[in-house]
Amino acid sequence: MNIKICGIRRKEDISSCERASADLMGFINIKRSKRMVEIEEIIDLTSFMKDKKKAVLVIEPENMADAKQGIEKTGLRNIQLHSLSAEEIGELKDDYQLTSATAGDHHIKSDLTIIRALGLSEDIDPQKVREIQDFAGVCDYLLFDYEIKGKTGGTGRQIPLKTAIEAAKIAKNSNPDLELFLAGGMDKKRIEEELETLEEFFDFVDVNSGVEDEPGVKNTSKINELMKITVLNKT
Repeated sequence: MNIKICGIRRKEDISSCERASADLMGFINIKRSKRMVEIEEIIDLTSFMKDKKKAVLVIEPENMADAKQGIEKTGLRNIQLHSLSAEEIGELKDDYQLTSATAGDHHIKSDLTIIRALGLSEDIDPQKVREIQDFAGVCDYLLFDYEIKGKTGGTGRQIPLKTAIEAAKIAKNSNPDLELFLAGGMDKKRIEEELETLEEFFDFVDVNSGVEDEPGVKNTSKINELMKITVLNKT
């Protein structure tokens, strides 16, 4: 199981995550978030990372131009989106194409890795099924987070495991190559208790408040304890 630690705001928390071998770190540039960091701060923070490929820019752009501005300014290529339609995401990926020639043919792939956050609550209705299927067709990853009033992220509430598994199956049936994150109040206790099931259906867990003393202030001991679970499981 891979771990993304999100809501990074301090250089010392980057060091803690790196020492504990966190797989990804998220930097949130969304005004409504308690862990909001300005683009200039993200540029500064990520400059201290040993491997910037582990940085994820978390944004909720109003439009494509807004998204591109954040991407260009930070130079980050792992992008977690809390907005934009499937069609817009397809266009965004097309705008960042890489072309490589292999054995005479040209394979086109995007320079961007797109994670699209999707909200879930207790049940999955037909509209949500279509939404999952649409985004599964254009994204590299889907991240399921608890949704309140149409907004995801920062709720601290957990998606029921049965609902999360149902969503994962819909996504994988639509695109078997898709990788999946589970977010929403994730902490050491839940990951330990449900690790076997989580590993069967998800590639990453996304942890935020579960390793904090307060919003945006990570706790090194909690990070270390959390990462021990996954390190032991990988060996």
